[in-house]
Amino acid sequence: MKNEKNNAVIAGEVCSVPTKYDCCGENFYAFSLSVKRTSGVADILTVNISQNLLGQIAVGDKVAFEGQVRTYNRIIDDKSRLIIVFFALNKIEYEKDVNQVALRGYLCKTPIFRITPRSREICDALVAVNRERGYSDYIPCIVWGRTARLVGDLSTGAEVCLSGRLQSREYEKRTPDGIEKRTAYEVSVNRICDPNKQE
Repeated sequence: MKNEKNNAVIAGEVCSVPTKYDCCGENFYAFSLSVKRTSGVADILTVNISQNLLGQIAVGDKVAFEGQVRTYNRIIDDKSRLIIVFFALNKIEYEKDVNQVALRGYLCKTPIFRITPRSREICDALVAVNRERGYSDYIPCIVWGRTARLVGDLSTGAEVCLSGRLQSREYEKRTPDGIEKRTAYEVSVNRICDPNKQE
């Protein structure tokens, strides 16, 4: 059953061996999925899936799922870090690489608008999406162009509907031990609207 506030579909190639973990007494697996963009660049996304839904999956298999973007906090190096994953709810037939996300939630921090050194307008936003049992997922989003300027003018608490893709992005982080390569995950937004306005 679809959640009207958090829907995602991804399809791509399995690129890591599924590893088992336990959550609330139920067995789950996590693995990486390579999903190609139209440009040919691939997003490497973490998929979490119930053992009952996993079936037989091997590196190199082409698979597709319906599910949700989920987040949780994990302590890494004595710091709390936001972990972003695709949580699979249904296995579907693979036809081609797909990466689609649709969210309805609330801005839970003031959006940060800026202009890049290449003169591109960009806005970072954190969207809280409610789910069952009182939980919320806090999903980092990145918005480009004229839409970025519009989002930058919104206030904390504003309700938004958005669509885009879940992407991975490598960056360098300066640490006391030197420069580390890290990966950030976020929803790259291609459309956003006020859900209370008629289009």
